[in-house]
Amino acid sequence: MSWRCLSRPAVAGATLAAGVTFAAPASAAVTYNPVNRTGFVAAADVRQAFGWTPAKLAARAGGVAFDHDFWTDDTYSVVCGKRTYPLVHHREFGRYELTDAVVRKRATTGYGATGITGFRLAGASFGISGTSVAPAVGQPCPGRVKGATIDALRLVSSATGWSLAARSGDVRRQLLKGGKGASQPQTSRS
Repeated sequence: MSWRCLSRPAVAGATLAAGVTFAAPASAAVTYNPVNRTGFVAAADVRQAFGWTPAKLAARAGGVAFDHDFWTDDTYSVVCGKRTYPLVHHREFGRYELTDAVVRKRATTGYGATGITGFRLAGASFGISGTSVAPAVGQPCPGRVKGATIDALRLVSSATGWSLAARSGDVRRQLLKGGKGASQPQTSRS
């Protein structure tokens, strides 16, 4: 498995090359562009995700963070002996930590803000991604047959995906998810 750090200007090329599909938000107040990782998450969506009251959100808003996960999963048909099994290989995966700012409603009179309206997402501040080696003929069978090796395999499909999540402490809640699948048949034999 190989890991590499991604800086702010880095772009997940595989995610873009595979195509981007925009998912419907969990609430109409979440707007998010997964290509440039910008958008807006309303306070009501964060409160609903964590089960918080407006007062609890106000107290914890500074500790709320957002991240964008992405992945490419390949599904193979693997032959071990006389049996064929499906195998999902997590080929590429990663996470961007997003830069966010708490948006507050301004008071119409006097000084200061009157409450939190949401969080503005301003892109990735940093990220990490990895790839893994695909299954191959001669490798051990995927946990199904002890001591057996893969005799043949065929790539059935590939799917790319992404998700937007909010975190507070050790609790993480997914807000949106999207992706695209494509068929790319290939065969390998010994």
